[in-house]
Amino acid sequence: MKRNELIKLRKLVNIEIERRKRIKELLEQNLVKEYLKITNSNIKELDENNIQEILNNILKEFSISRTNGIYVCTYAYYLDWNVYYQETNYYSKSTDINSIDADYKIYADIESDKLIKAVKENKNNDKRPLISNFEKENIVLNPYNTHQNNNGFYEVKYNFFNSALKDGQEKAKKLILSKYPRL
Repeated sequence: MKRNELIKLRKLVNIEIERRKRIKELLEQNLVKEYLKITNSNIKELDENNIQEILNNILKEFSISRTNGIYVCTYAYYLDWNVYYQETNYYSKSTDINSIDADYKIYADIESDKLIKAVKENKNNDKRPLISNFEKENIVLNPYNTHQNNNGFYEVKYNFFNSALKDGQEKAKKLILSKYPRL
């Protein structure tokens, strides 16, 4: 993300933290408590220390124009088939992320959530990138080598943004690259 986008993100996180603190203060006042009791209103606890929740809420609406090009491979699969009498059934079968059997892989950008589907072999003028080329040209992480829980995508994303807010993008990138294995 651009430097000014990181500055804007920091500002939005700080505004949300202050907003949650002020709501907490207001909820402790007797008149507010009385009002809530009279109206039978439900109070949702907002924790100003829950940075992960704050980041998730802000990033839903926040757009990033240029990313660092760090991806997590979230799913790998191949096509299989079986024949029953004269009927052929095709289905996809998931496999380990680093499996050589994978005909297709799906990658997610940790900053923009953009998904890219790559193929093992380019058939019929397919516009999708080749797996081998994509993994050479980009930083692709493989935290747990499984498609379950998107292969740790949200964990990597949170660690990147949390570290970027505190220490800047360069340190966040170094942290991510040292913490998670690459493909």
